This record gives sequence, C-alpha cells and structure tokens, in this order.
Amino acid sequence: MNANYCRAMINNMVVISAVEMKNIANKAVKLHNLSPVAAEALSRTLAVAGLMGKQLKNTTDYMSITLNGGGPLGSITVAANGKGEIKGTIDNPSVETEFNDEGNLTVANAVGKDGKITVVKDIGLKQPFVGTTQLVSGEIAQDFANYFVVSEQQPCALTIGFSWKKGKCASGGAVLVQVLPGCDPKLLFDIETTLYAMDQMSYQFANSTARQVIERFFACYDGLTVTDESFVNYKCDCSTKRMQRLIRSLGKDEAMDIVAEQGKIQIQCHFCNKTYNFDAQSVQKLFEN
Repeated sequence: MNANYCRAMINNMVVISAVEMKNIANKAVKLHNLSPVAAEALSRTLAVAGLMGKQLKNTTDYMSITLNGGGPLGSITVAANGKGEIKGTIDNPSVETEFNDEGNLTVANAVGKDGKITVVKDIGLKQPFVGTTQLVSGEIAQDFANYFVVSEQQPCALTIGFSWKKGKCASGGAVLVQVLPGCDPKLLFDIETTLYAMDQMSYQFANSTARQVIERFFACYDGLTVTDESFVNYKCDCSTKRMQRLIRSLGKDEAMDIVAEQGKIQIQCHFCNKTYNFDAQSVQKLFEN
C-alpha cells in the first residue's frame, strides 16, 4: 500500500509538502485491528512520519517518532527511512471511541496531553539527533507543529485530516508549510491568509492527489514550483536475520532457558504482526555459528 507525496516551493522561500494517506491508513487499520479513535491517532502520526521521512537526504537515513500523552492509547510509535517507507504501531489499539458534541472523534482524550514527542534521527553522524518536546494539545497536528518550532527551530503550519466510513478511511492526508529564513513579509502574510482557508483536510484529499491539493491552494502564487512527486509506502523491514540477531543478544543461556520452558522462541513484530518461530535446533545453531 502506498500514498502519493508532493513537495513544492514558492520563490525558494516557502516549502509546501503534502501526502495523501487513504491506502496507508486502511492498511494500518487492517494490520492492527484499530478502533476508530486509534485509527485516527495512528494515521495522523503516520502522516507526519511520511512528511518527515521525505525530508531525509539519504536512503540509508532512518528516524523514529514516539508520542505518549499518558492517555488510554498509550505510546504511538512510527518510523520512516530515506526510501519513503513508513511503519507504525500503537500500544492499545482497541480503546473505545468518544465523540464531542459536534460528532467528531476526541483524539486528545485518547492520546492525552501529559507527555511528550521524541524524535530520533540516524542520518550517518557519530551520534543520532534526538529532539523532545512536550505535548500541547494531544491532537497531534498542533503537537508536531510545536515540535518543529521548538526542537528544530523551523516555523511551520501543519494540518491533518481523515474521514472514515464504516471503519475504513474514505480520504485523508496532511499538508506541511515551512517558512525559510528571509521570507518576504508580504508573501508570509499571504501564506498565512491561505492557511486559514485550509480547513476540513479530509475532504480536500477526497479524490485528489497530494499535488492537486497543493495546487488548489497555492497555484495562485507566482513562482510555485513542484520539486518532488513520488510515493510513501507502508513497509516493515523486519526479517528472520534481524530476529536472529535479537536472539543472539539474549545470550545462549537465556535463549536456551526460554526454549526449555516454552519449547521454542516466538517473536512477533509490533509493526506488521508477523510471527517468527525458532525451535531448539535453530536456536542452538545460532550460537554454534
């Protein structure tokens, strides 16, 4: 399952990124059997991962995001790499859904507000970059906009929206607008005016690509140039070799104790729910080699 992505610039002063997320949201629902509010929360966070992952410069670059607001959903964990691949999981996928007086999902109640966002980026330096900010609303979009400003010193606006019908995503996506240093004040004022009109993002992405959404709002600006049009994919990179390394990290004695007690070692990937089984002979062979 993939999502279409687009990035554009206005006069090298404003960067606009958008990602359409319907297919990925539905894959996440199917993989994790998500309740409506869990589906909304994880999909919003995956959308941010898609946007941020596309900012990584190299295919070997990797980043992870953990969001925990102390609410009943627990931790939301997503990851992205420089290939445009994302994945995600949530601690409590079956949290019951609550609605406000307008009939909208109360995501903030499920996420909680007493917690933080932690972003870890491995971009080939000696030490990974780690950025942490406190949650400000629990609605996710506002929280990540605050993260960009506080942790990465990047003024921006972020809007995310999803529409659901009978447990499936009908449409959805996200738009990130980042203002570069030295932006012309008049252009900045015009951009801010445009942002006020960008509401109900779930409907903006209905039957529309990421590029079409960007052009709908920003085609009126002279100097709008599309710089990237590609895809974001939901893909888990777990493998037998990775699980074998995990078993080796336990040490032979502990690994064999688990086999003796349970008859095998069973590991389930939290991102794709794939199960790996290792019997006594295969575990013994790992340590012989």
